[in-house]
Amino acid sequence: MYVSITRLKLKSIWLLPKFAGQSNKVARQANQSSGILKVRLSNRWFKYFYTMTHWNSKEAMQQFMINGEHKVAMKQWSDYASEVKAYGFETNDPPKWKEARSLIKKQGRITN
Repeated sequence: MYVSITRLKLKSIWLLPKFAGQSNKVARQANQSSGILKVRLSNRWFKYFYTMTHWNSKEAMQQFMINGEHKVAMKQWSDYASEVKAYGFETNDPPKWKEARSLIKKQGRITN
């Protein structure tokens, strides 16, 4: 299984309603995507927003990433976020949230 973790640092709490609307569209797209196993969302203090998705392959995740609402969202990230990090890896044992947050903090690469 391929696990993808992202962390977005929101520029301002005032952007939350607009960001949440876009985020919900992306989550719906992920849940309907071929190869998806699980979609999980989390946040910390309404400043850091996390996604953790489980896929049957890296290729399935990449197809999701470059299409639909996710493609739209990627073009708008700089409107909402001061930083976006991503980290992906193959595993048979997906992490819990505490470990996922640590992984993205230490090993995530800045994407914007």
